Amino acid sequence: MLLKNANIIANGNNLKKVNILVENKKIKEIFEGNIPYGIEDKEIIDCSNYIVFPGFIDAHVHFDDPGYTDREDFFTGTQSAAKGGVTTIVDMPCTSVPEVISKENLHYKLDIVSKKAIVDFAFWGGVTPIQIQTGEYKKTIKELKEEGVVGLKLYTISGMKTYPKVNTEEMAAVFDYIRDLGLVAGIHAEDFELVDYFSKREQNLNHIYPLAWTKGRNYEAEAVAILRSIALAKEFKNKVHIVHLSTKLGLMIIEMAKNEGINITTETCPHYLVFNENDLERIGPILKTAPPVRRREDSEYLWDGLKKGSVDFVTTDHAGGVYPQEKNKQSIWDNYAGIPGVQTRFNVLFTYGYSTGRLTLEDLRKVLSEKPAERFGLKSKGKIEIGNDADFVIVNPYGEFKFNASKDLLCKNKYSPFDGFTFKGEIEKTIVRGQIVYEKDKGITVNGGFGKFVKSEY
Repeated sequence: MLLKNANIIANGNNLKKVNILVENKKIKEIFEGNIPYGIEDKEIIDCSNYIVFPGFIDAHVHFDDPGYTDREDFFTGTQSAAKGGVTTIVDMPCTSVPEVISKENLHYKLDIVSKKAIVDFAFWGGVTPIQIQTGEYKKTIKELKEEGVVGLKLYTISGMKTYPKVNTEEMAAVFDYIRDLGLVAGIHAEDFELVDYFSKREQNLNHIYPLAWTKGRNYEAEAVAILRSIALAKEFKNKVHIVHLSTKLGLMIIEMAKNEGINITTETCPHYLVFNENDLERIGPILKTAPPVRRREDSEYLWDGLKKGSVDFVTTDHAGGVYPQEKNKQSIWDNYAGIPGVQTRFNVLFTYGYSTGRLTLEDLRKVLSEKPAERFGLKSKGKIEIGNDADFVIVNPYGEFKFNASKDLLCKNKYSPFDGFTFKGEIEKTIVRGQIVYEKDKGITVNGGFGKFVKSEY
């Protein structure tokens, strides 16, 4: 394959026109000027009018396979990813049966999902309190590391009976152990005691409206859990990653920790950048997530964090519920907390980040591709460089379309808080390892099983 006249991002909003030669699924050569003799027989894609991004990475998705496939599975989830320009997803360990908490469970899952995947994929690993209490965790975590997981997911609060929260002592034991393994601890940061108290209080008052959810998932709970994680990371000197950051207060604390030299990164999600509590009140259960969307000033501070780099990248926490059954209950407490987002992330950031001047094209390249690849050791991904996997997203920057969730989404449950939004920037083609997997006019162009398991190499 040859990508001819490819406009790749140099710095800021500046583009550089190059030709990209692909051989054996890798980027073999990047050159300017005329095409040498003998290359004409390649599959040539003229990118003159498009921007060519490195393939996007979504490092936080729940594709629920196996076990909860009425919500999502790897075939539908990775199709949606491909349409959204995502060439590599990283699936969480907690929303499949069995959970990815051992080498055996990982291989069981891998055997099932590898036959379905459209794009490449990696795994987060997991651990449960019982494993920590029995001492089994040292064996299972080491084996998961050897199998290539990108990190270890820990919850400070959990609604999953099969994947409970860890307390401070248990988290400390894990932090201490994974330091020498080099694993990142990914933390769902909401303080259990605060959320438990305020949620019960709201329910006892029979508050069932959408904003009762935000009061129950107390604003300060995120900051408290982040502070606890930072205290332990400071003591044990391990790597920490705060997932789906939602608050200004939380980011201010993370910025303080970064300035102190603590090895901490964080991600936010599109819904925290665009929506706030007023939208939750208006939209209702479709916008219910955990943590919930917050205030306008939180959104603005998160945008600023993306620009200055204190928010390292953007993921989606893609977690679709069964629609409409799990999203139409009268009480906000009875609705599933989660939305599908892997397909719309780029369009949200291009429309509300780049097109408004909040972010440059270079910023988009970093938060969608480069930084997640660097943090999680996906060494062949994330950059358009010789020797890397030939993963590309070809974007028409002048394209515009009105998003219709029921018609446009390829994931299993077709709902979105972005339904009806007009998006700028259209993905023309998604290419994984030199193979077109999605085209705007043709849809998905490969069969399930094309996507490959990618191991972390840090």
